[in-house]
Amino acid sequence: MAARSHARLTADPLAVEAAHAFAADPAAGAVVVFTGTVRQVSEGRDVSGLTYEAFAERAERQLRELAAEVARRWPDAVAVWLEHRVGALAIGEPSVVVAVSTAHRPEAFAAARWAIDELKATVAIWKQEHWAQGGAHWPGSQ
Repeated sequence: MAARSHARLTADPLAVEAAHAFAADPAAGAVVVFTGTVRQVSEGRDVSGLTYEAFAERAERQLRELAAEVARRWPDAVAVWLEHRVGALAIGEPSVVVAVSTAHRPEAFAAARWAIDELKATVAIWKQEHWAQGGAHWPGSQ
């Protein structure tokens, strides 16, 4: 049975509960949900918020491919949820949600960890940090 998947970019607030509900299944003994949130300090500086931008068509395709790769690497995956915000976000707001359900706990943790690491490294989404003292910064840019 192929894993169910949900993968999208959205300007709307992320619904963590919906990710968990999607991943929960009688066939799954484990559901791991990772939520990335906007933190107040980055590189030793106070942050007032973030703006996420994406090459939407490419990023959505990459998210779908990533969900399929999770299912390929973890054959007992039951469901995979990948959702990332775009636009302006305040401190504490969820920016990304990854949920994976599998038959057993170790695989669910491993799959969710791999998925968020790959998402951050490969998907065409960029963040701009807005500093509380004024100014902004695109991490990773020179």
